Amino acid sequence: MFEDSASRCSAQQTITRVLRQARQRIDPRDIPGFSATFGPKQGRGLTQKEVACLLGVSPKWYRNLELGKPLTYSKGFLESVRRLLKLDKDEWEAVWRLTQERPGYGPAPEPPAPGARPVPPAVRQFIDAQSWSAYAFDHRWDLLHCNAAALHDYPWMLYGTNVMSWVLTYPEARTQLVNWESDWALPMIAQLRYRVELWKDDLGLQKLVQTVISDPVARPLWDSPNLPVLPHPSATTTRRLYLPRQGVTEFEVTLLTLKIDDMAFSRLMVIVPADRGHHPGEPAMTSSTAARRH
Repeated sequence: MFEDSASRCSAQQTITRVLRQARQRIDPRDIPGFSATFGPKQGRGLTQKEVACLLGVSPKWYRNLELGKPLTYSKGFLESVRRLLKLDKDEWEAVWRLTQERPGYGPAPEPPAPGARPVPPAVRQFIDAQSWSAYAFDHRWDLLHCNAAALHDYPWMLYGTNVMSWVLTYPEARTQLVNWESDWALPMIAQLRYRVELWKDDLGLQKLVQTVISDPVARPLWDSPNLPVLPHPSATTTRRLYLPRQGVTEFEVTLLTLKIDDMAFSRLMVIVPADRGHHPGEPAMTSSTAARRH
């Protein structure tokens, strides 16, 4: 991976410096579910063990990366590190290049940002006008557009991440989403299986299925006997999750799916809080503050 011992040593030092500095500047309060998982923590900075847990890998594996050891790190793992540690473009380019620099690898991949695909202007305006988190996605759950509230509450959307893939295969989803398996994963798998039956020849959906069944945590759920019947989120069912800078507070929400005639294969999602009223002393009501607290 590195040409000689001198360049290897230099690369290792660069990787260590970039990741250590990034790890030390992270505010744990910005990570949904952190306090519920690890307990309250004051000040900035994450330990290597906390990072590893949030990434769903062993402490040794993450430590190997931070030490710059020339091992085979997957693209998915590195992109998870990027999201969690909020690496900027230069930091990401350095980590990618110095861990993946071998024939066949190009520049560090940049995922499509929300809005990279065409969405009718009126639909964009409607989404942007919502005070609650709202977004548009296609029949493969690729993110088409999202509003400011969604980016605040769900930072992973900044990277244009596939919604289904995030819920089912990303370790941080299992930290943010309360009762991940029963309330989130199983209903989403039921929706995916239904969609695959409708579009059996869709290569994008087939690739998504392969991503899901290749994940060691999601794979056992694929054939679960407890899959729900509904092929879409129920407007009468609530689910719970954690939000950035809200500590151990659980927020109860309903996923409201809307269909637009001009977007036949796409849907709008509005994450509606189960509100019991605004609490005095709180900021103006948003998707982060209007939900029922437990």
